[in-house]
Amino acid sequence: MNKQDSVNLLHPSMLQIQYLMELEKVGKKRGSVTMIADICGVSHGPVSRFFKECMERGYLTEKYEFTTEGTHALLIYKKLLRDVKLYLKAMNIPDKEIPEKMRQLIENVDYNLLRTMIRNGRKTAEQDKSHEETQDSQYSRESNAYFIEKILEKGKFQVGIAVHQMSRNSETRISMAHQGFEHLALIRNNTRGSWLELKIREVHGRSRIDGTRMWGHISSLKYEKQGQLYEAVIKDGHLRIPLSACHFFRGRMGNVKGTVHITVACNIGNAHMPESTAVLTFWM
Repeated sequence: MNKQDSVNLLHPSMLQIQYLMELEKVGKKRGSVTMIADICGVSHGPVSRFFKECMERGYLTEKYEFTTEGTHALLIYKKLLRDVKLYLKAMNIPDKEIPEKMRQLIENVDYNLLRTMIRNGRKTAEQDKSHEETQDSQYSRESNAYFIEKILEKGKFQVGIAVHQMSRNSETRISMAHQGFEHLALIRNNTRGSWLELKIREVHGRSRIDGTRMWGHISSLKYEKQGQLYEAVIKDGHLRIPLSACHFFRGRMGNVKGTVHITVACNIGNAHMPESTAVLTFWM
């Protein structure tokens, strides 16, 4: 999938992609919507409404036949499912966690950014494997001060970010806080200082009680530096984390990623969610 493919592409849920894949198998026949709903474990309504949206987008005809655009879109969705699964396997995510992580990534991450994550993930996996085989100390973890002073270029540039939950059993999953930031951040490295700048965005969710749609935003973020927690100042929808609080890794081919432990709180609807710990990862 290239950038052109994803322009104006409908961004369905995992379940909705399954509707299209089942329609491809079933073909146009009487009762196909009911049949697909039964296979997917849902009622007739959600399938019918989604297919109507596909008709309006030009993916399906009124007879539930795929148009040229619809066939092309379905190919992109299939490739995306395959690539995301391979990406998660390459990241050594346990098999039992992969379906949920696939859903989180495909439904919550912009396709262009997801494509970049997959590409960088492949590079990182290849570099890590090469590093383990050669045991070349030249590419071991650099100290933060050395990295910022000697390796990081001066200026301003974009980096991709992801926020993962921390759990006692070492399982990882995309954190709800991941939705609270734009998925492209800025690294600023100049004479005045060096920091990671995040842009806050609205968080969308549904009540676990009655399914009501709710909106909110990140209300606070603390980052860990040398065992101490420091609160980041939120100003005009942005916040900064000093690069001196981050841990950097450099691969054999020069690919760099950084991590920082954070504690975040979020206001959703009228509720103030408790603080949760997470790991923020960014890559260059």
